[in-house]
Amino acid sequence: MLGKYGRRFGGRLRRELSIVPPQFIEHPFEADPTLADRPTISSPLASLRMAKTEPSVFAEFSELSEKYHAVNLGQGYPDFAMPEFVKEAATEAIFGNYNQYSRPGGHTRLVRTLAARYTPKFGKNLNATDEIAVVGGATNAIFSAVVALVDPSDEVVCVEPFFDAPKIAADLMGAKTIGVPLRADWAKTSADWKLDLNELEAAITSRTKLLVLNTPHNPTGKVFTIDELDGIADIVQRHPGLVVLSDEVYEAMVYDDLEHIHFASRPGMFERTLTVFSAGKTFSATGWRVGYVIGPSQFVQPLVRVHQASNFSTPTPLQVAIAIAFERCDEFNYLENLKLTLQAKRDKLCRLLRVAGLAPIVPQGGYFLLADTTKIAANTPFPLWEAPEDIPLRDRRDFAVCRLLCERAGVTAIPASAFFSQGHRHITDSLARFCFCKEDDTLDEAFRRIVHSGLGANWI
Repeated sequence: MLGKYGRRFGGRLRRELSIVPPQFIEHPFEADPTLADRPTISSPLASLRMAKTEPSVFAEFSELSEKYHAVNLGQGYPDFAMPEFVKEAATEAIFGNYNQYSRPGGHTRLVRTLAARYTPKFGKNLNATDEIAVVGGATNAIFSAVVALVDPSDEVVCVEPFFDAPKIAADLMGAKTIGVPLRADWAKTSADWKLDLNELEAAITSRTKLLVLNTPHNPTGKVFTIDELDGIADIVQRHPGLVVLSDEVYEAMVYDDLEHIHFASRPGMFERTLTVFSAGKTFSATGWRVGYVIGPSQFVQPLVRVHQASNFSTPTPLQVAIAIAFERCDEFNYLENLKLTLQAKRDKLCRLLRVAGLAPIVPQGGYFLLADTTKIAANTPFPLWEAPEDIPLRDRRDFAVCRLLCERAGVTAIPASAFFSQGHRHITDSLARFCFCKEDDTLDEAFRRIVHSGLGANWI
């Protein structure tokens, strides 16, 4: 790799990084003239809380992707079909007349199915109605958890890089978010990203209410080891007022014979943890927006009340369909096949990016990988790794690189600095996030476009 992630680089840097070769200035993909630019003026009627939130990087690059008709390797959704047995489960639920409201905490069949499935995983006999809740996707689960548990005077500590849902929710609640970064020197695989436990504990104060974890991790692909989780658990034990929000939506996507460990399964951690899952991720049905949480009743029930006030309940036929899918997935060896399929796609995208001149950091789990982009010449005012921390997020080098990929190559990736809080965004100035849960033809087309654009050529 050409950089150390997590450390500023001193010394002489090659300023040629900011030079764009003139033969590659043209945009091979014409913009769609029917799509207007993003509005820049906020509504005067918007609340002060909304003024504290930043626009979503995913919305921004989805719009840019559509504008330039790009191959979208930015957002985390499969472009292949969901399994036939899951489609049949949905049809069965609809024609079985499961089409009215369910209880706010989830349809009885689904929560009982989940209790049976996770009881051995958590090493605890789960109460289906009190310790499990079904919500409108994992993002809704995270938002509802923050609203239910966090007050304006509280602090939320996030292990970063992180999915932006907990920060947005904390901002809207008036709480303070503090990021503690994973760091890596010369990362080759996601296992090289490490959490400094001393740094984590130093970030926790008497005002810290929530600690947000994510494993398998988005965007690095790191799968936390049992020793790493136990180190975090030791810190949690020393702070009795701390609640852990553990985002484990990629639990079924762990590669190279590694094992996913539920944080709540560690000694003493069930009583301190809300664990978030996504049926949409597990069954390649992200548009269904079915997620669920597992934890002690004292955390789950306030979350259900928030969910009830906003959505009331999750679509009943889709809940029943997910219950049927879980009941039948072992019959089709589905979860094992999913893991093998995605591992093959990970390996394919890693190979293609290397040939295209980018250097992937091989992920252990999830949908995503980070790739080093130092061979892409981006026209930015600062040399690589020397940009001040306080410049606008969208002026950072990785944003410029991802815009170039979209506009000139017709491939969408997500800038990794968007997953960090200010003070740590330099860590990934040379990295972009790519999604590999795509058809092989989609990955091949992205490779072809990057190569033909000339962006992967080494101009250093």
